[in-house]
Amino acid sequence: MDKIVLIYPSLLYSNTSNAIMVLPLSLIYIATPLRNDFDIKIIDQRVDNDWRNTLKKELRSGKTICAGISSMTGPQISGAIESASIIKKLSPALPLVWGGVHPSLTPEETIKDDHVDIVVIGDGEETFTELVHVIQNEGDKKAVKGIIYKDNRTIIRTPPRQPFHIGKLGVPAYDLIDIRKYKIQPTWVGENSLPILTSRGCPMRCSYCYNTQFSQRQWTSLTPEQSVALINTFVQKYNIKNIFLLDDNFFVNTKRVTRICNLLIENKMHINIYNANCRADSIAKMGVEYLRLIRKAGFKQLLVGVESGSDKILSRIKKDITLHQVLTGSTNMKNAGIKPIYSFMAGFPFESVEDIKQTLSLMNRLSKENQEAFVYKLQLYTPFPGTDLFDYATRHGMKFPQSLYEWANYHYGRLNYEGFTNKHKKFLKDMHYYTMFFNKKLSGHRNLISSLYSRLLTLRINHRFYSCMYELYPVTLLYKIRSRFRGTYL
Repeated sequence: MDKIVLIYPSLLYSNTSNAIMVLPLSLIYIATPLRNDFDIKIIDQRVDNDWRNTLKKELRSGKTICAGISSMTGPQISGAIESASIIKKLSPALPLVWGGVHPSLTPEETIKDDHVDIVVIGDGEETFTELVHVIQNEGDKKAVKGIIYKDNRTIIRTPPRQPFHIGKLGVPAYDLIDIRKYKIQPTWVGENSLPILTSRGCPMRCSYCYNTQFSQRQWTSLTPEQSVALINTFVQKYNIKNIFLLDDNFFVNTKRVTRICNLLIENKMHINIYNANCRADSIAKMGVEYLRLIRKAGFKQLLVGVESGSDKILSRIKKDITLHQVLTGSTNMKNAGIKPIYSFMAGFPFESVEDIKQTLSLMNRLSKENQEAFVYKLQLYTPFPGTDLFDYATRHGMKFPQSLYEWANYHYGRLNYEGFTNKHKKFLKDMHYYTMFFNKKLSGHRNLISSLYSRLLTLRINHRFYSCMYELYPVTLLYKIRSRFRGTYL
């Protein structure tokens, strides 16, 4: 049986034992339609400390007909390039297929790299399956929609393919990995969970989000019955009671969610569901009774991307929500016993310091109104290639990499907009660190420190006094040291 080697690179260039990892779903999903016809090996750099030798061993044994690599924008590309280098050295004629978010957003740029032979653009379940059979039969790649490839020195791009409907996949091939290595314990959960996906994509038009390009604003989902069956598989087979949702927008179809909730209740699943991604306007419309239903079904928390405390900025980034809806949703969740998890961003090229201060005020208000709320620290806006805001940022002075290798050194949170003054940049970075203390869910010896800084932060925001923040120096130093030695959420 012919072999396919699939590689999931580490998000960090060097592995760390403390990294928290989710399943390599991109590889599991493209492997599912192929598993009966090919010997498929998934190599995950994050869980295999000896992945280099594992890769060499797989290349030397059996008949490998192609290798696939998935990568996001940023440091993960480094691990991808290293894998590709090993493959090119041992098996120079082996077709190297890249896929995932970054290659899909920058296909013309990615294909120029010597480590890349073919790029799968967008969802890979159908495209990669067709491509593999063409490679196996030495057919014409032009017949495969949704790829860009090299034919000697000529670059050829085939017609685009529509996003794949996730409901057509069937049961994902989870058995191709050791799933025990992927139980995650996020800070706000506190217990082992396994991540699942019941829908893919998002129909909204947020100008900063990669989904507008990657999924073409299309949303597909499992049926309620398929979703509950998938959850039940995790509960029964892997002895898990906590489910971590990875859906981009779980609540696009509230009737589907209602049916899922009723099935979970009827079947007495007694599970906890975390990280359900939901928009603020949706929560405002749902009302308390609907939220109580999902709470009864096991939904303990909702993840709400608010992004900004300025209606002006929310309009500019095409978020299509209002502060009134955010506050209404906050009240609804509190009354229904749902714990919200809020995320915010700052550093948009058209954002003023006053806009950032409004965001800080909203973060503070949401934290005070619901003591159970988990407010993420303020994230620094990072433009994704192919998005509306990326094009805007390019026109207004932001500098970006021009090659795959350069993108490997592109780090999230790097402020590269020349239009910001040094004072503006410093304020953003200071608030990025300081706002981690909105959360009082740190444990052990850090409780006292967290409580002290939380009070100082609240005082500063209430009085809008952001000068002379000398207390931040030890925090930023410790955070930088800690970041060097600890993994991050992948």
